[in-house]
Amino acid sequence: MRRVLALLALVGLSTTAFADPDPKRKVAVLEYRSGSAALPGIAKRLIATLGTQTSLSLVGPEQARIAYGNALDSQIVGCSGEAVCIAEIGQKVGAAEVVLVGVSELGDVILTMQRIDVSAGSVSARIADSLAEGEPPSDAQITAYLQRLFPQTDFKRFGVIDIVANITGAVVTVGGEKRGNTPIEPLTLPAPATYEVRIEKDGFVPYSTRIALPPDGTIKVEAELSQRGQAAWYQHWYVFAGLGVLLLGAGATTIYFATRDSGGTGELGVMGEVR
Repeated sequence: MRRVLALLALVGLSTTAFADPDPKRKVAVLEYRSGSAALPGIAKRLIATLGTQTSLSLVGPEQARIAYGNALDSQIVGCSGEAVCIAEIGQKVGAAEVVLVGVSELGDVILTMQRIDVSAGSVSARIADSLAEGEPPSDAQITAYLQRLFPQTDFKRFGVIDIVANITGAVVTVGGEKRGNTPIEPLTLPAPATYEVRIEKDGFVPYSTRIALPPDGTIKVEAELSQRGQAAWYQHWYVFAGLGVLLLGAGATTIYFATRDSGGTGELGVMGEVR
């Protein structure tokens, strides 16, 4: 019964975040313990999950201690969870938000999390859970906590594909969707993901490639389209002559070749591996 009453009292304080702030803002994750040694390393687990599922710039307790000074822990205790006080700590460590993780024991272990807006000095979201002693939250539970604490837009990650072609007016198709004509602005797309890139224009041999786009990364595609009837770069005799010399000295080196369409009839299987 004590466990249920404690949980209900804390969940009654829960709020939900509706704003969509900068997905790359700096967030400090700090711990406040009320005489409890339960859930060791809980802040590190939160940081690890946020690091793999969001693009947030994260500051852990150790980094915050370096930026703030040795008085950090006593200052957190002195704040007693008060948002304005915690926001002042966040400001000093250069964070836009602070996640204050509270651990206490009322028979069971009570885990609370407050997401505090530093500029406003107010709580954006707050959650709580009651856990049996010796039963830390699973990875799935950690993810569920954070998805309630942060806006869903924080869990959408993106990368950039920068496409440059040697001709103008070519149609650019990425992921099966037409994105415009060259020259084209860099495309910001959900990541991690794999995209088929195709660039084509009447009278030219289409260019195609496959991109594995990492989150928060940029991949530049430099496409050279040759006119139909004109030998492409890989069809010239001196390319094959040079390739023969290269292969002779390649040894155990792995060599990859770009893929292109041949006459628009399909992908040329030039992508190879030589050992």
